[in-house]
Amino acid sequence: MGVPAVRADDAILHVSYAGKVLALSASDLTSMPHQDVTAMDAHGKTTHTYSGFPARDLLLRAGAPLGDQLRGSALRLLVVAHARDHYEVVYALAEFDGAFNDRTIFLVDRQDGRPLGEGAGPLRFVIPGDKRPARWARMITDIEVLPIPAN
Repeated sequence: MGVPAVRADDAILHVSYAGKVLALSASDLTSMPHQDVTAMDAHGKTTHTYSGFPARDLLLRAGAPLGDQLRGSALRLLVVAHARDHYEVVYALAEFDGAFNDRTIFLVDRQDGRPLGEGAGPLRFVIPGDKRPARWARMITDIEVLPIPAN
């Protein structure tokens, strides 16, 4: 299933790999099949229900080598989440693949039935099972799949 072309000024998220960039609008992301996931907040005191979808779905649409393609040099690929506040978080591409990991990294747009607030949205990663949510990048605007820089 392809992603329709989005005018640059309508895009709220860009996902890129190997020169290909997906520009996604809020309606593109809202139309993706969502599922709920329950996890603790950043302070470990309150449980919230987040609604979103596995981030690997967008990585696949951008052409990232997941599944049977994730081997050899592809295991040297990183996923970088860029946030509106200039926060950046790096993940190994293999963390997004079910063959390597039992956890799912979700890209969410709702918390407790409401859109994410200004300080967290419009999108954030939620990674159930992480002991500390420091990798739960919030205010995500761009996701890049990049090779490990050469020495």
